[in-house]
Amino acid sequence: MERKAKQKVMEELGEKLKRARALFLAEYSGLNVAQISKIRRDLDNVGGELKVTKNTLLKIASAGTAAEALKDEFAGPNAVIYSYKDAVGVAKVLAAVTKDMPKLKLKAGLLGTTRIRAHEILTLATLPPKEVLVGKLLGLMLGLPQRLVGALSGNLIQLMLTLNAIKAKKEAT
Repeated sequence: MERKAKQKVMEELGEKLKRARALFLAEYSGLNVAQISKIRRDLDNVGGELKVTKNTLLKIASAGTAAEALKDEFAGPNAVIYSYKDAVGVAKVLAAVTKDMPKLKLKAGLLGTTRIRAHEILTLATLPPKEVLVGKLLGLMLGLPQRLVGALSGNLIQLMLTLNAIKAKKEAT
């Protein structure tokens, strides 16, 4: 590769590393082109991208980014999986793919600025989608004031019933 071409690749890599919300490393040795293409298509559907990159270029491009925390994993045949939208969706695709294609081995990842291990990527895949989590949070937030109003109005109703009972008792005497 020419020096200018390498420089361009490193700039593209650096931009992708900065833009990605999550980053996963996987060893892809033993996979054929058709299998890698299928993984790429599946990842593209959830806002992810798979790139096979030389480790030396990856080390240089990661300097100054959060991906620098993964430098010790940049050895061997690595596929870098970028998640630009939903890290959980990409993790779900990776979990499904590793079941179907055991030759793809997850190594490590980066979620925001937090480094995660391979088993944590699989745990991330068990989370519900972001929309479901937001819906549950909104339900909780809306439910709390309604419960408070119900509890307070229950006390008021109980007070009214007690006062009415006292009034009825005084009228009876």
